[in-house]
Amino acid sequence: MYFSDKEVLIMNKKLFVGISLVTAVSAGFWACGEGTINEMTEMDNVISMQYPLDPATGGASPELQNLRDNAKNTCKDDMGCYTQYQGYLEGTEPVEVPESSSSEENPGPNTNPTMSSSSRGDFNIVTKPSSSSMTIIDNPDPTSSADVEITVPVTGLGSCAPSTATISKGEKVKWKFSVNMNNPTYKPADFAKATYAWNFTGGNPTTGTGATTGDITYAASGAAPTSLTVTMGDGASETIQCSPLQVNGFPITCKCTVTGGDVTDDAGVATWSAACTSQANITSYTWDGTDLGAEGVSFQHTFEKKGDTYTPKLSVANDDNTVQVVTCPTHVATDALAPDYLLEVTGGQIAQDKIEVGDAGCITVSGDWNNEHYKPSLTVVCDASGSNVSLTISHGTDKPVTSTGQYGVNNVTFDLGQVSVGKISFKDVCISLSGAQVAKCGLGTK
Repeated sequence: MYFSDKEVLIMNKKLFVGISLVTAVSAGFWACGEGTINEMTEMDNVISMQYPLDPATGGASPELQNLRDNAKNTCKDDMGCYTQYQGYLEGTEPVEVPESSSSEENPGPNTNPTMSSSSRGDFNIVTKPSSSSMTIIDNPDPTSSADVEITVPVTGLGSCAPSTATISKGEKVKWKFSVNMNNPTYKPADFAKATYAWNFTGGNPTTGTGATTGDITYAASGAAPTSLTVTMGDGASETIQCSPLQVNGFPITCKCTVTGGDVTDDAGVATWSAACTSQANITSYTWDGTDLGAEGVSFQHTFEKKGDTYTPKLSVANDDNTVQVVTCPTHVATDALAPDYLLEVTGGQIAQDKIEVGDAGCITVSGDWNNEHYKPSLTVVCDASGSNVSLTISHGTDKPVTSTGQYGVNNVTFDLGQVSVGKISFKDVCISLSGAQVAKCGLGTK
């Protein structure tokens, strides 16, 4: 089938539907925007004769091809035309117009010619003003009243999702449909007449109704697909695949830590490590979307400059279909040559001076120790004044030290470990502070 261009459409207020690819163009028909198909008149034939077939191939000439393509685009922009001929426009319903007989009479403007499809027998397209459906009568027979109602699907009605993305076996969840407020065909008020048919794979119950469902229980672990068919009041419908639901089996417990990340000492390479346990076997560690398998417990990222931050995304799976999303710490790149805050050790002496450190600030402790007769444990000691103060000192994987006070805290001490003769270097001794603007920190021994 072929469609006319916009110029022909405006001239005749019709849509050129049928021009034979092989034989004469006189077998064509017009489709009106209201959904009826009318045989071409002599006036219409004058237009079609301006676009002859290609003499080399016997097929459509370039002019005729452009005519068809322009008209198809015009039809797609018209709701009534698109609805009637959606199957042809989308390439799912090839329709041919039979050769016309010279003895046929020109039918009236509201008469629909019999057409044939490669997938079934003759049928008539019956005028129906609804934008959502049309009736097709197979093998038309004046004495037969049997017909089939075909519902034309629509798209973009909305989306559906569970109330929570992850649950455990035996737990309950509700599902909800959300209207697409930007749908060009239906207003939000139109959905008051809609019906909703849910299909819950693995759920109990397996089906449901309403825009929001009741509780659905899942006894088995794994992904639980769900679909929803929304049928509008005019008969148009859409089947929507909902956002996924993950039903977990045996739980997974993980701890994620990070080391490195100094652009000088570590060449910018930071390493995150996950320590996970489960009653079931761990089968995969997926870092930033890449499955590293059952042994992929670590992940690296390279920083380019001091101050850059990175937070990897980690999910861990076991053989009981559990997928656990793990929160890993955000790491900030440092530079040993340009620390934010520096406390230095010189010779065998510990300086008594303190420096001011803000919230989230990290201290570098460096220098040399040359007293082989005295090897104390080196500490970082902080004070802070304010109102309802909380101060935490942390370093690497060591247990943080936290102190709170209504008006401030004093001598909050973090043990870095015993010193030995030679170079001293402790990076990323970090401060978390609330209730005070700064903490005053220095070095100590014990």
